[in-house]
Amino acid sequence: MKKKKLIVFLGTLFLVMMGLLLIWSIYFKEKTVAIVKVKEVSNDFIVIEDQLNVKTTIDVPKVITKLIKANEEYFVEYESSFIGLPKLVSIEPLNER
Repeated sequence: MKKKKLIVFLGTLFLVMMGLLLIWSIYFKEKTVAIVKVKEVSNDFIVIEDQLNVKTTIDVPKVITKLIKANEEYFVEYESSFIGLPKLVSIEPLNER
């Protein structure tokens, strides 16, 4: 009988923790802005490299990916959460030429 109560307690605790994690990931997002170089462009994501050579994969709408060129520098803003890929908020090309 004690094992059954323990299993029910642990199952309930697990569900509560997963619910709290989901709520936390929805409401607490981290915004990042940076000047980056686009390393790879795909149909629904881009890979960027910041000035510290850190690579990040960002989820991008398909309409936008057609306008982004690899090996070009951009000013980007994206949101990160605990679950899923970071999502692009805005992107602007740098005109240094």
